Amino acid sequence: MDLKTEAGSENNGGAKDSLLARTVSSVQGLLALAFIMWVGLPLVIPTLIGLLWLATAELRDMLRHKGVELNMHFLRFGGIVMLSFSLPQLYDTYPHIPWREIALGLVLIGAFSYELLFGGNIQRFAYSLMAFIYVPWTLGFFLLLRYLPNAEQGIWTLTLPLIASFATDTGAYIVGRRYGRHKLAPTISPGKTVEGSVGGILFSFVALLAYAGIVSEAFPFGWVELLVVSLVLSLAAQLGDLTESMLKRYCGVKDSGSFLPGHGGLLDRMDSLLFSVPITFYLQVIFS
Repeated sequence: MDLKTEAGSENNGGAKDSLLARTVSSVQGLLALAFIMWVGLPLVIPTLIGLLWLATAELRDMLRHKGVELNMHFLRFGGIVMLSFSLPQLYDTYPHIPWREIALGLVLIGAFSYELLFGGNIQRFAYSLMAFIYVPWTLGFFLLLRYLPNAEQGIWTLTLPLIASFATDTGAYIVGRRYGRHKLAPTISPGKTVEGSVGGILFSFVALLAYAGIVSEAFPFGWVELLVVSLVLSLAAQLGDLTESMLKRYCGVKDSGSFLPGHGGLLDRMDSLLFSVPITFYLQVIFS
């Protein structure tokens, strides 16, 4: 989820239209994702598998610009193993078994075995491992977070990174365009500014504060913890955005794909969540 360029001419006639179009598409994506997560496993599992297939295809197509091939069997079928080992039923029945670590070990052994049998391409293995951590491993946290601490409260926990990421992107765009002067990461994403980053953090805090007031009974964190949570989630969302920008710049592409014509690829839409969702899971574990 990314509103993209922060800085630029304030008098650009297309700026407001661009902000409106991107905001609408982001809200639509948020609502669709929130509905899927509210329904639960019957929609969550096929949705995550679909995201896995599309996101890994975008990574494959981007890296081909650098002459890098990925082990798609490793990514996709290993990703299904990771999602399967992230199912809440496993943790409910055997809570002391590190299921995801077991899945990661099995998938790595499989990937090593593949390279031993079919060419020993270390570059393919290394990039595929990076892609595996970036997409399949992080997608598993959507399942974990949806049912933490339980199925009833998990939906509220999962909404936190959605709200924080959307508010961060919106705040960074608005504040960055109006007050942005100092570049945040000029070699990775020249349009992003320090002022925009601070604006994103402030918007995230205000959004989560308002949300906590509305659903106070179901809010999974205390009021004192809210400041830390909003700060960490906003930073995680921005780090996810910058990471994908770095990957695109390395590959020499403008967008990760064409999943949404005019708005970029799937990874362009969910880059913030790939970092903020896992971080939310860890914060919930720490504060609980």
